[in-house]
Amino acid sequence: MVYLTKKYAQDVCYLELNRPEKKNALDKEMIGQLTEFLEKTANNSQFRILVIQGKDRFFSSGADLQWMKEAANQPEEKNMKEAEMFNRLYRSLYHYPKPVISCVEGGAYGGAIGLMACSDIAITTPDATFAFSETRLGLIPATVAPWVINKTGTAFARWAFLTATKFSGKEAMSNNLVQHLFSQDQIIPKTREIANSMAQNSPEATKETKILLNRIHSKIVPIDEDLLTYCSTKIAGARASKEGQEGVNAFFERRKPAWNK
Repeated sequence: MVYLTKKYAQDVCYLELNRPEKKNALDKEMIGQLTEFLEKTANNSQFRILVIQGKDRFFSSGADLQWMKEAANQPEEKNMKEAEMFNRLYRSLYHYPKPVISCVEGGAYGGAIGLMACSDIAITTPDATFAFSETRLGLIPATVAPWVINKTGTAFARWAFLTATKFSGKEAMSNNLVQHLFSQDQIIPKTREIANSMAQNSPEATKETKILLNRIHSKIVPIDEDLLTYCSTKIAGARASKEGQEGVNAFFERRKPAWNK
Protein backbone atom coordinates (compact mmCIF):
# COMPACT_ATOMS: atom_id res chain seq x y z
CA MET A 1 0.00 0.00 0.00
CA VAL A 2 1.31 3.44 -0.98
CA TYR A 3 0.52 5.98 1.73
CA LEU A 4 2.13 9.01 0.07
CA THR A 5 1.11 10.97 -3.00
CA LYS A 6 3.41 13.48 -4.68
CA LYS A 7 2.76 16.49 -6.89
CA TYR A 8 5.38 18.81 -8.33
CA ALA A 9 4.91 22.47 -9.29
CA GLN A 10 7.45 25.25 -9.77
CA ASP A 11 10.35 23.55 -7.98
CA VAL A 12 8.07 22.53 -5.08
CA CYS A 13 7.13 18.99 -4.10
CA TYR A 14 3.75 18.62 -2.37
CA LEU A 15 3.88 15.40 -0.36
CA GLU A 16 0.50 14.22 0.92
CA LEU A 17 -0.07 11.77 3.78
CA ASN A 18 -2.69 9.47 2.29
CA ARG A 19 -4.54 7.33 4.84
CA PRO A 20 -7.77 9.33 5.12
CA GLU A 21 -9.75 6.40 6.53
CA LYS A 22 -7.37 6.50 9.54
CA LYS A 23 -7.07 10.30 9.62
CA ASN A 24 -3.63 9.87 8.06
CA ALA A 25 -2.31 8.06 11.15
CA LEU A 26 1.37 7.14 11.18
CA ASP A 27 1.96 3.40 11.19
CA LYS A 28 5.20 1.61 10.42
CA GLU A 29 4.45 1.44 6.68
CA MET A 30 3.81 5.18 6.37
CA ILE A 31 6.79 6.03 8.57
CA GLY A 32 8.97 3.77 6.43
CA GLN A 33 7.73 5.36 3.21
CA LEU A 34 8.24 8.88 4.57
CA THR A 35 11.76 8.10 5.74
CA GLU A 36 12.66 6.43 2.45
CA PHE A 37 11.37 9.42 0.48
CA LEU A 38 13.41 11.86 2.59
CA GLU A 39 16.59 9.83 2.30
CA LYS A 40 16.26 9.26 -1.45
CA THR A 41 15.41 12.85 -2.39
CA ALA A 42 17.74 14.70 -0.01
CA ASN A 43 20.34 15.47 -2.64
CA ASN A 44 18.44 15.39 -5.92
CA SER A 45 17.60 18.48 -7.98
CA GLN A 46 14.03 17.58 -8.92
CA PHE A 47 12.64 20.15 -6.50
CA ARG A 48 13.86 22.79 -4.05
CA ILE A 49 11.09 23.00 -1.42
CA LEU A 50 9.13 20.23 0.29
CA VAL A 51 5.56 20.81 1.51
CA ILE A 52 3.96 18.11 3.69
CA GLN A 53 0.18 18.03 4.03
CA GLY A 54 -2.62 15.58 4.80
CA LYS A 55 -5.27 14.03 2.58
CA ASP A 56 -8.82 15.38 2.85
CA ARG A 57 -7.65 18.58 4.53
CA PHE A 58 -6.61 16.95 7.81
CA PHE A 59 -2.94 16.64 8.66
CA SER A 60 -2.58 13.55 10.87
CA SER A 61 -3.97 11.94 14.01
CA GLY A 62 -0.48 10.80 15.04
CA ALA A 63 0.75 7.29 15.75
CA ASP A 64 -1.63 4.53 14.70
CA LEU A 65 -3.06 3.12 17.93
CA GLN A 66 -3.68 -0.31 16.40
CA TRP A 67 0.06 -0.48 15.79
CA MET A 68 0.66 0.53 19.42
CA LYS A 69 -1.75 -2.14 20.60
CA GLU A 70 0.14 -4.86 18.73
CA ALA A 71 3.35 -4.01 20.63
CA ALA A 72 2.27 -6.16 23.59
CA ASN A 73 2.51 -9.32 21.48
CA GLN A 74 5.90 -8.55 19.96
CA PRO A 75 9.34 -9.62 21.13
CA GLU A 76 11.12 -6.83 23.01
CA GLU A 77 13.73 -6.44 20.28
CA LYS A 78 11.10 -5.88 17.57
CA ASN A 79 9.18 -3.46 19.77
CA MET A 80 12.34 -1.42 20.30
CA LYS A 81 13.19 -1.48 16.61
CA GLU A 82 9.76 -0.14 15.70
CA ALA A 83 10.01 2.58 18.34
CA GLU A 84 13.29 3.69 16.79
CA MET A 85 11.55 4.23 13.44
CA PHE A 86 10.27 7.58 14.72
CA ASN A 87 13.84 8.63 15.60
CA ARG A 88 15.02 7.92 12.07
CA LEU A 89 12.04 9.76 10.55
CA TYR A 90 12.38 12.87 12.71
CA ARG A 91 16.14 13.01 12.28
CA SER A 92 15.85 12.64 8.49
CA LEU A 93 13.25 15.40 8.37
CA TYR A 94 15.10 17.78 10.70
CA HIS A 95 18.36 17.41 8.74
CA TYR A 96 16.71 17.39 5.30
CA PRO A 97 18.84 19.79 3.24
CA LYS A 98 15.88 21.48 1.53
CA PRO A 99 13.40 23.74 3.32
CA VAL A 100 10.39 21.85 4.66
CA ILE A 101 6.95 23.37 5.19
CA SER A 102 4.17 21.59 7.08
CA CYS A 103 0.75 22.73 5.88
CA VAL A 104 -1.45 21.62 8.76
CA GLU A 105 -5.17 21.70 8.12
CA GLY A 106 -7.67 20.40 10.67
CA GLY A 107 -5.07 19.57 13.27
CA ALA A 108 -2.36 17.17 14.39
CA TYR A 109 -1.87 14.91 17.40
CA GLY A 110 1.06 13.26 19.17
CA GLY A 111 3.68 11.98 16.77
CA ALA A 112 2.29 14.05 13.89
CA ILE A 113 3.25 17.20 15.78
CA GLY A 114 6.80 15.87 15.55
CA LEU A 115 6.62 16.39 11.78
CA MET A 116 5.69 20.02 12.42
CA ALA A 117 8.47 20.44 14.97
CA CYS A 118 11.08 19.05 12.58
CA SER A 119 9.89 21.25 9.70
CA ASP A 120 11.43 24.63 9.07
CA ILE A 121 8.04 26.34 8.80
CA ALA A 122 4.66 25.16 10.07
CA ILE A 123 1.46 26.73 8.76
CA THR A 124 -2.03 26.17 10.13
CA THR A 125 -5.41 27.83 10.78
CA PRO A 126 -6.42 29.60 14.02
CA ASP A 127 -9.03 26.96 14.91
CA ALA A 128 -7.01 23.83 14.08
CA THR A 129 -6.68 21.52 17.09
CA PHE A 130 -3.59 19.89 18.55
CA ALA A 131 -2.84 17.64 21.51
CA PHE A 132 -0.28 15.32 23.02
CA SER A 133 -2.80 12.78 24.29
CA GLU A 134 -0.27 10.07 25.15
CA THR A 135 -0.56 10.31 28.95
CA ARG A 136 -4.33 9.83 28.74
CA LEU A 137 -3.66 6.57 26.91
CA GLY A 138 -1.03 5.27 29.31
CA LEU A 139 1.73 6.16 26.83
CA ILE A 140 4.64 8.63 26.82
CA PRO A 141 5.39 11.36 24.22
CA ALA A 142 8.96 10.13 24.24
CA THR A 143 10.27 10.10 20.67
CA VAL A 144 8.57 13.39 19.83
CA ALA A 145 9.78 15.18 22.98
CA PRO A 146 13.33 16.20 21.92
CA TRP A 147 12.09 17.79 18.70
CA VAL A 148 9.16 19.61 20.27
CA ILE A 149 11.33 20.97 23.10
CA ASN A 150 13.90 21.96 20.48
CA LYS A 151 11.19 24.01 18.76
CA THR A 152 9.13 25.41 21.62
CA GLY A 153 11.18 25.21 24.81
CA THR A 154 10.46 23.28 27.97
CA ALA A 155 7.75 25.46 29.52
CA PHE A 156 5.23 24.81 26.75
CA ALA A 157 6.24 21.14 26.48
CA ARG A 158 5.68 20.58 30.21
CA TRP A 159 2.18 22.04 29.95
CA ALA A 160 1.26 20.25 26.71
CA PHE A 161 2.73 16.84 27.62
CA LEU A 162 1.56 16.69 31.23
CA THR A 163 -1.97 18.05 30.78
CA ALA A 164 -2.75 16.36 27.43
CA THR A 165 -4.99 19.38 26.83
CA LYS A 166 -6.15 20.28 23.33
CA PHE A 167 -4.83 23.60 22.06
CA SER A 168 -5.59 25.72 19.03
CA GLY A 169 -3.55 26.89 16.07
CA LYS A 170 -3.42 30.31 17.66
CA GLU A 171 -1.92 28.83 20.85
CA ALA A 172 0.50 26.75 18.78
CA MET A 173 1.75 29.91 17.10
CA SER A 174 2.13 31.80 20.36
CA ASN A 175 4.43 29.00 21.56
CA ASN A 176 6.58 28.91 18.38
CA LEU A 177 5.27 25.55 17.17
CA VAL A 178 3.66 27.33 14.21
CA GLN A 179 5.00 30.26 12.19
CA HIS A 180 1.99 31.30 10.10
CA LEU A 181 -1.79 31.36 10.61
CA PHE A 182 -4.19 31.64 7.69
CA SER A 183 -7.93 31.15 7.30
CA GLN A 184 -9.27 27.88 5.93
CA ASP A 185 -9.81 29.33 2.48
CA GLN A 186 -6.37 30.98 2.38
CA ILE A 187 -4.06 28.34 3.83
CA ILE A 188 -3.49 26.45 0.56
CA PRO A 189 -2.84 29.47 -1.70
CA LYS A 190 -0.72 31.17 0.98
CA THR A 191 1.36 28.02 1.51
CA ARG A 192 1.98 27.83 -2.22
CA GLU A 193 2.93 31.49 -2.28
CA ILE A 194 5.46 31.03 0.53
CA ALA A 195 6.90 27.85 -1.04
CA ASN A 196 7.24 29.45 -4.47
CA SER A 197 8.95 32.48 -2.97
CA MET A 198 11.45 30.30 -1.06
CA ALA A 199 12.15 28.33 -4.24
CA GLN A 200 13.67 31.51 -5.74
CA ASN A 201 16.51 31.44 -3.22
CA SER A 202 19.91 29.93 -3.99
CA PRO A 203 19.69 26.13 -3.47
CA GLU A 204 23.27 25.80 -2.22
CA ALA A 205 23.07 28.83 0.07
CA THR A 206 19.78 27.55 1.47
CA LYS A 207 21.27 24.12 2.15
CA GLU A 208 24.30 25.60 3.88
CA THR A 209 22.07 27.91 5.93
CA LYS A 210 20.08 24.94 7.23
CA ILE A 211 23.31 23.17 8.17
CA LEU A 212 24.47 26.34 9.95
CA LEU A 213 21.20 26.74 11.88
CA ASN A 214 21.10 23.10 12.95
CA ARG A 215 24.73 23.12 14.06
CA ILE A 216 24.29 26.27 16.15
CA HIS A 217 21.12 24.99 17.78
CA SER A 218 22.58 21.55 18.45
CA LYS A 219 25.15 23.26 20.67
CA ILE A 220 22.32 24.71 22.72
CA VAL A 221 19.91 21.73 22.78
CA PRO A 222 21.94 18.64 21.82
CA ILE A 223 19.88 15.79 20.39
CA ASP A 224 22.43 12.99 20.40
CA GLU A 225 22.30 9.22 20.04
CA ASP A 226 22.13 8.62 23.79
CA LEU A 227 19.06 10.84 24.10
CA LEU A 228 17.31 9.26 21.10
CA THR A 229 18.00 5.75 22.37
CA TYR A 230 16.65 6.71 25.79
CA CYS A 231 13.48 8.09 24.18
CA SER A 232 13.00 4.94 22.10
CA THR A 233 13.39 2.80 25.21
CA LYS A 234 10.76 4.83 27.04
CA ILE A 235 8.10 4.58 24.32
CA ALA A 236 8.87 0.91 23.63
CA GLY A 237 8.32 0.17 27.31
CA ALA A 238 5.14 2.22 27.44
CA ARG A 239 3.71 0.53 24.34
CA ALA A 240 4.00 -2.90 25.94
CA SER A 241 3.19 -1.85 29.51
CA LYS A 242 0.04 -2.76 31.42
CA GLU A 243 -1.19 0.84 31.48
CA GLY A 244 -0.27 1.43 27.84
CA GLN A 245 -2.27 -1.58 26.73
CA GLU A 246 -5.17 -0.68 29.03
CA GLY A 247 -5.28 2.87 27.69
CA VAL A 248 -5.23 1.83 24.05
CA ASN A 249 -7.81 -0.92 24.60
CA ALA A 250 -10.06 1.55 26.41
CA PHE A 251 -9.79 3.91 23.45
CA PHE A 252 -10.92 1.23 21.00
CA GLU A 253 -13.66 -0.01 23.35
CA ARG A 254 -14.91 3.56 23.90
CA ARG A 255 -14.68 3.34 27.69
CA LYS A 256 -12.72 4.96 30.46
CA PRO A 257 -9.39 3.31 31.32
CA ALA A 258 -9.13 1.50 34.65
CA TRP A 259 -7.26 4.38 36.34
CA ASN A 260 -10.04 6.82 35.49
CA LYS A 261 -13.08 5.05 36.99
